[in-house]
Amino acid sequence: MICIAVFLSVLNTGAAFAHASLIESDPADGAVSDAAPKSITLRFSEPVRPLVARLIHPGGHTEVLKDIDEKGDTIVLTLPDTLENGTHILSWRVTSSDGHPIGGGLVFSIGAPSAIAPPVEAQTDLVVRSGLWTARLVLMLVLVFGVGGTAFSILVAGQTIAREEWPVGGLLLTGLLATPLLIGFQGLDALDEPVPALLGWDTWSAGLFATSFGRAAVLGATALILAYAARQTGLRTGVVLASLALLTVGLAVASAGHAATASPTLLTQPALFLHAVTATLWIGALLPLAILFKQPSFGAVLALKRFSAVIPLIVGVLILSGLALAVVQLRTVTALWTTDYGLVLLAKLALVSALLLLAAFNRYRLTKPVLAGSKTAARQLQRSILAEVVLGSLIIAVLGLWRFTPPPRTLAAAPAALQAITARKDGLSAVLSIHPPFTGPVTVEVRDLILDGKPLEPLSVSIDLDKPSYGIGPFTRPAQKTSAQRYSADGFVLPLDGFWVVRVTVLVSEFRSVTLTDVFDVAKATR
Repeated sequence: MICIAVFLSVLNTGAAFAHASLIESDPADGAVSDAAPKSITLRFSEPVRPLVARLIHPGGHTEVLKDIDEKGDTIVLTLPDTLENGTHILSWRVTSSDGHPIGGGLVFSIGAPSAIAPPVEAQTDLVVRSGLWTARLVLMLVLVFGVGGTAFSILVAGQTIAREEWPVGGLLLTGLLATPLLIGFQGLDALDEPVPALLGWDTWSAGLFATSFGRAAVLGATALILAYAARQTGLRTGVVLASLALLTVGLAVASAGHAATASPTLLTQPALFLHAVTATLWIGALLPLAILFKQPSFGAVLALKRFSAVIPLIVGVLILSGLALAVVQLRTVTALWTTDYGLVLLAKLALVSALLLLAAFNRYRLTKPVLAGSKTAARQLQRSILAEVVLGSLIIAVLGLWRFTPPPRTLAAAPAALQAITARKDGLSAVLSIHPPFTGPVTVEVRDLILDGKPLEPLSVSIDLDKPSYGIGPFTRPAQKTSAQRYSADGFVLPLDGFWVVRVTVLVSEFRSVTLTDVFDVAKATR
C-alpha cells in the first residue's frame, strides 16, 4: 500500500525544484512600465538550456517566443514589436544541469495592470507523467532482465540458455520499441505539452536533444543491441559484448538525473555507475536462474554455484554505493519521512530488505541442498527466485518515481520562499509580497506605500485574493499595521497553484480609495 500511496502522491506533484533557480529578471516580476520592453532577460543560479517560452497577452491569446539567446546562466527572450497595454504573463521552461526540465513564470504590465489576470488555461500533466513513468519502466525492466540476464548467462553461468526457454530476443525488441516512446514523452515533459503534441517534430527533438535524458535513452538502446549481439555469437565474443552491454547500462544511468550531477561528482557518478551495474547483474540474473531450475541439470547447479560465489561481492558494492548516494541526496535523516524523495527511498528500502531476506534464505537454506542434488530444494529455490523477480520489478517501478521528486539536497538550496511585486495606480504605489509563495496557508504583506511621491499613512488597507479562471474567491482579509509602512493580512488558504489575482484596497481618505491589482504566481507546495 505504501508503494501505491507514494506513486499517486508523486505523479500528482507539481514541477520539481532542480539545481537551477531563477535569481533575477529584467523586467522584474510584477514590474509596470510606461513603454513596452524589447526583451526579457532571465538569470539563473547555474548554466541552463532554454526549451520553450510562451507569452500570454492581456486578451488571453498565447504566443511562443522563437528568438531566444543563450548565454550560460542567462537567457534573453526577444519580445514582439507591438505589445498592447495591460498585464502580460511569461511562462518559461529550461533544462538544468542534471537534465531535468524546470519551469516558471513572471508577470509584467505595460501602462497599468489589467483589471484581472489574463485567462490561463488549466493544464494537467498526469497523463504525460504516467506515460513517461510507464515508458521508462518498460525500458528499465528490459535493461535489467534482458541485459542483466544475458550478462549472467554468459559471464557467470558460462553458457547460453535455449532460445525457446529464454526468449530474450523478444524482450530486447520490446525495449527497443519502448525507447522512442520514452523519448517522445520526455519531449512532452520538457516542453510542458499535452499528448497530442507527439505529432510535432519539436517534441521529439526536445526529447532527444534538449536534455541529458535523451542521451541516456540512446545509451540504453545501445546496451540492448549489444546484449542481442552477444547472444548471436560464440562464447568468447559474447563475453566481450555482454560486458560492454552491462557497462553501457551503467553509463546510461549515470549520465542523467539528480544524482548524476550531485556534488562531489567524483563520488556520485562512479557510485551511480556501480549501483546500476550491480543491480542489473543481481536482479537480471534471477529470471534466467529460475528458468535453469525448471529442469535442474549439471549446468544449472554449476551456474548456481558460481552465482553464490559472486553475489556477496555484488550485493556489497550495491549497498555501499547506494548508501553513498543516499547520504549525498538526503543530507538529514528526517528527510526520509518529510520529503517525497525520502518516501520513495523508504518504499525502495522496504522492498530491498525483503529481497535481501529472500536472497539470504536462498543462499543459506536452499543452495546447499540443491548442490547436493535435492529436487525438492530445487523446486523451492525456483519458486523463491520467482518471488525475487517480482520484488525486483517492484523496486524498478518505485525507482521511476524519482524522476518526479527533487532530492532534499536541491530543496535545501532553493531560494527563500518569498515573492514580491510592485503595483501602481493613480499615483499610488506599494510593494506587495506573498509568503510562502506555495499552496496552503499564506500571508500577504503591503509595504512602502507612496502617494504622489510621499509616504502614505492610509486609514485602512484590505486585501483580496481570487482565482477567477476557476471561480475561486475572492477571499478578503483586513490588513493590520505591523510596523511603519507595513501592513499584513494572514488567514488565506490557497488550494490551487498557478496565478492568483491580488487586489489591495487602500483607503487614502474618507472620500478616496485606490485599488492596486496584480498577480501572484503560486507554486504547488513541497513537503
